[in-house]
Amino acid sequence: MKDMLIILVMFAAATFALPLLCGGWQAAAAPVSGETAAAFPDTVSVYLTESGGIVTVSAEEYIEGCIAAQIPIDYELEALKAQAAAAATYAMRLMLNLSGSGKLPDGADISDDPQLCQPYYTPEKRKEEYGADYELFREKIQLAAQYGRSHILTQDGEPIYAVYHSVSAGRTCPSEYVWGVSLDYLKAADSLHDREFVNCECVNEMRSEEARLALIRYDPDIEIPADPAKWFSGLRTNEDGYVISVSIGKNTFSGGDIWRIFGLRSTAFTVSYTDGIFTFTTHGHGHGAGLSQYGANAMAKAGKSAEQILAHYYSGV
Repeated sequence: MKDMLIILVMFAAATFALPLLCGGWQAAAAPVSGETAAAFPDTVSVYLTESGGIVTVSAEEYIEGCIAAQIPIDYELEALKAQAAAAATYAMRLMLNLSGSGKLPDGADISDDPQLCQPYYTPEKRKEEYGADYELFREKIQLAAQYGRSHILTQDGEPIYAVYHSVSAGRTCPSEYVWGVSLDYLKAADSLHDREFVNCECVNEMRSEEARLALIRYDPDIEIPADPAKWFSGLRTNEDGYVISVSIGKNTFSGGDIWRIFGLRSTAFTVSYTDGIFTFTTHGHGHGAGLSQYGANAMAKAGKSAEQILAHYYSGV
């Protein structure tokens, strides 16, 4: 079952977007103070993209649904608790950002759309995805959800962008490489066990025409060299392999830009071109910033508590 769970949730944890990503970080709501920011609401109204409906659930029920959608539920309890705190904190940041933005239907606090918010599974979806196995881990998920609700991560009284990912490249990625903004609690952190993940290195291939269309969707006015072999140049990476910047023609992109444009597995990658095919070799899974779920589980197995895991991946909160 473990392999199935990892495959299932790696996609969810890797693809959710930063809040209001298209509008940039400046779209964040004005800072709120102390206790208001740190108190998770009793209920959450979630817009379900598949049905188009809105459901209002308790705080714990919402966080349970996030856990089920975001991380292998057979991970260690302390890892699930850390993930629950990250998801609950991230939800609070999202709700502040989205309030009054017009990006959600009236009556909704948040969405299950990973491109706008973060993944959430309804009880029906959990049973569909996990079957009888879900009941085996339900008590552990409930304990993690209770912990998450009461452990909101803040800085200066404001919930942080508690982003997370599946597997890092051996160290986590600074936020500026992904979103262009430096946050002092999203700096590089060791996560060496991630290199042991069976699919840490992965090869993605893409035809040049498919890549061209992806670039045009991103920017219809982009100027692309006629020869695909000349597209990528000046690739700059940090010591962990995360891409700082790369040029396509006269355009300069961050590693996060390329990750989003081409749907790569990771922001740590190299790229080559042969016979009409681009080959991206990636390390890790997801944007690489914040909490590494695989690394958190390794820390939990080594006896670390959820508090220690969170302090490791989100410094100074």
